[in-house]
Amino acid sequence: MARARPTVPVIESVTGFRKGQVAESKHVSVFRSKLRPNETIHASCNGYIGEVMGSGDKRQHNGALIVTSERAVFYRKGWFGEVLETMPLDKITSIERKTILGHKVVRLHTSHDQLEFKTFESWEHILSVLEERSGSGTGPVPIPTPIRPDSDVDRLKKLAGLREAGLITEDEFAAKRADILAQV
Repeated sequence: MARARPTVPVIESVTGFRKGQVAESKHVSVFRSKLRPNETIHASCNGYIGEVMGSGDKRQHNGALIVTSERAVFYRKGWFGEVLETMPLDKITSIERKTILGHKVVRLHTSHDQLEFKTFESWEHILSVLEERSGSGTGPVPIPTPIRPDSDVDRLKKLAGLREAGLITEDEFAAKRADILAQV
């Protein structure tokens, strides 16, 4: 019986790798030349951005999501060019994740941008590195916007709705209505 070929190459005995360690994708290998001084790669995952069968800005680009010491990068090196989308880790405000039948989607958000990366590969390591190194959990705590109380008219409408639904009596309605009008 023939053995099925693994979908991801596994290195058996190459200098610098441990037995069983997954080989680095071509996109990550080429991206190494784009690293900034003192920047290192902490995690990567193969997948794509865009939509399957998409066109224009929504065109699918296969590549790798790479997390370095400074940024999260989607990189794709192709025959006729490259795609490079970068987000500084300290500017990431939230990380969303979704899994449906093995299809995994991670959305990285900054205050002005988002990057949606999709994969079928294992992504636990890259997510843990992203969450650990991004500003999504370590930045300053935003000051919540105070919730504006309902206007007096809204409060009276709600009160009338409670009376019409039979949840409060006519006397309770009159007393609460007088309280609201006294605050005006």
